[in-house]
Amino acid sequence: MTITTADGVQLPAILSYPASGLNPTGPVLIHLLDGPGVSAARAGEPARFVANALARRGYTSLTLEPRYARSYPFSRFDEGVTDVRAAVEMLSVRGFSSIVLTGHGLGSLLAVRYVAETDDARIKALAHFAPSPDLAAFWRAKLGSQKYAAFVETASKAVTEPGRGDFIDLGDGLIFTPASFLDWLGPTAKTSLTASISGVARPMFFAAGDKDISVPKGRLEQLKSLSLFAKQTELKAYAADHDFAGAHDALNSDVAKWLSKLGLVPAPKVLTTLVDATAADGTPLAGVLYAPATGSNPAKPAFLMIHGWTGDIMRSSSHWLGQRLAQKGYTAFALQVRSSGFRGVVGGKLEDTPQDIAAWVTFMAARGYRQLIAEGHSTGGLWISNYVSQTKDPRIKGVVYLAPMRDMPKHARLAMGEDRYARTVVEAEEAIRDGKGATTLIDARFPQPAYDEDPRQPMFLPLPGSGFTYYYADSFLSYWGPGARSVHTQRVADVKVPILALGGSRDPLTQGAHLIDFTEAAGKNAGYIFYGGRTGATNSFEGFEGRVVDDIVVWMDKTFK
Repeated sequence: MTITTADGVQLPAILSYPASGLNPTGPVLIHLLDGPGVSAARAGEPARFVANALARRGYTSLTLEPRYARSYPFSRFDEGVTDVRAAVEMLSVRGFSSIVLTGHGLGSLLAVRYVAETDDARIKALAHFAPSPDLAAFWRAKLGSQKYAAFVETASKAVTEPGRGDFIDLGDGLIFTPASFLDWLGPTAKTSLTASISGVARPMFFAAGDKDISVPKGRLEQLKSLSLFAKQTELKAYAADHDFAGAHDALNSDVAKWLSKLGLVPAPKVLTTLVDATAADGTPLAGVLYAPATGSNPAKPAFLMIHGWTGDIMRSSSHWLGQRLAQKGYTAFALQVRSSGFRGVVGGKLEDTPQDIAAWVTFMAARGYRQLIAEGHSTGGLWISNYVSQTKDPRIKGVVYLAPMRDMPKHARLAMGEDRYARTVVEAEEAIRDGKGATTLIDARFPQPAYDEDPRQPMFLPLPGSGFTYYYADSFLSYWGPGARSVHTQRVADVKVPILALGGSRDPLTQGAHLIDFTEAAGKNAGYIFYGGRTGATNSFEGFEGRVVDDIVVWMDKTFK
């Protein structure tokens, strides 16, 4: 296959996957080649035998041929970061979210440079096969200090003059323009694995052959000592050369064991089905059903998931929740309401959502699911609270809230200020009185509100952003008006089932120890999990998806034995 980078470079790549097909819900490996000037199809290339062996174990792999395989004489080394990003994005749009970078020789340096430059949360671990030496130091030693210094002097002078300058020839086909030589091998080049690896906070795997002169004795131990995840970092030495000839099976087995220890194993397959329902007033609705490929068990509680504000079933937390819950053996259903999507929010009203949820509860009951755990993200949680508080539906056995919505009228007052809020309410009320509630757009400033800091749940937030309202008058009053049913602490107090609320320290919605106040309002059956610290969870829970699902499953096991 061919991958095109953001700057238009086309790169060849090899996609290896199990005979059963791609499984994007599991981890994927990106293999980066040695080099420069090495082909992905080279006989003996570790990426080939490792990818094939892992495919037989259920893993998908992408072997990428970075631009340094062809254009190294003219390229900067860190242009390879753009190449890796293109591969990561290509896999990401295909559903892969857990990625392991592996690199052979020079590829190990590129893997580290990518993470050091981007800190891409999708990269979960790195594996180094015959890890790269520090290039400038290596070539200074190989050439001798005098010859190396002469090359540096020649190249440094050439880059100040017009034109390309003469090639620097290191022998064996390794030629560089003066600028590329300095970027790759100069005294200030960013091509030291030792210097770059200390800033990479990921589990790592280091492997080398005892006959490989590019990895001297003690090198693996030195690199491990620099790892920020030393306890999750493994070293393996083999009776082998740079390409691990004679040690393929052992290396394949050790890599698979290391991945397994990290929990980066092929995930169970999930079946997804698009379905439809109709609300009592005839409104058509769509949903996505996630189920274990091994079969569903209607006797087991199933999840009913509702996205947040302006979200939808195809672009929200419901997707990653549904996938992961189904992998854990649960059936999960992502439902649409008439207020789904941005357009739905502009004109939707809180009082209309219960009939939509009721249609989906009935839909699931008709398929044998009569024990439902409702899950709502942000405003989706309010829709659930409003439904359960009104209907007391006995089929809802528990509720999970992700970043539960606050009391919306109070939130609006704090954001807009009392005067602007009062004027906006009057504007909306007058529009409704004139019969224009469904057509008069309320467009007012709505900055991100700031709540008093509470030391029980310290927050780490960016500077408050600006914002605005984008609702028709009747929709605005339905959610933000002084008499709205959107005082969430009141609604959740009427939800008399077990509750779990989750939030994080980088979500403005959870300021002021909101999770504590929310669960206290809910009563004794409610608990919370706060992902705190400077790197805590945001409102989207990006990077916390696995932890969120694991914590939900633990809560399920404790609560519904």
